[in-house]
Formats: sequence, structure tokens, C-alpha cells
Amino acid sequence: MNIDIKGVLQGFVEFETRANAAMKIYGDSAGKKLEKEAKENAPWEDQTGLSRKTIKGGSQMDGDKCVVYVAGNTEHFPYLELANDKKYATLQPSVNKLSPEILRGMDNLLGR
Repeated sequence: MNIDIKGVLQGFVEFETRANAAMKIYGDSAGKKLEKEAKENAPWEDQTGLSRKTIKGGSQMDGDKCVVYVAGNTEHFPYLELANDKKYATLQPSVNKLSPEILRGMDNLLGR
């Protein structure tokens, strides 16, 4: 009995490519969900609205890993997140709130 190992390997490569594409799409969706949560539930009162406006979420692939992120893009974001006993933090609370749901979704996507 002959096995066409080249065909099997090609099948694995195609599966991995599809799995990575699915993870990236799911990761982008999860990142946007984090972004929405952080913007809607930021505990500060806007002065200019710039900090809220610059919150961005998304994902990037790192080899076969999907890194989902949410970030604030003004220079005073570290103070919002870390100073005043984290009273004005919105990024980490959003991650804490949505991580279990995001991880369950990723597990379901990967069939675990």
C-alpha cells in the first residue's frame, strides 16, 4: 500500500492556512468588541473626546498564535489606566470582562 505523503502534507498546510485565517477574522471581531466595551464604559468625563476616540482594538497573528488587543493611543493613557488607584482605567477592565467569552469563542472555533 502506497501513501501519498505529499498530498497529506499539502492537506495539513491548507488546513493550517484556513485555521489561521479563521483565527484572524475571529481575533479582529474580538478586538473590535473590546474596543466598543472600552469606549462605552470609560469611567471618565470627556474633555476633548480624543482619548475615547483613539481606543482601538484588533488582532495580529504571531506565527500560529492570534494576539487580540485593545489600546489607547494618547500619551496620557498610561495615567488613565494606572494612576489614581486605576479609577479611570477602561482597557484592562474591558479585557477582564470579555476575556472568558473571547477565549470560549476561540476554543469553539478551533474545536476544542
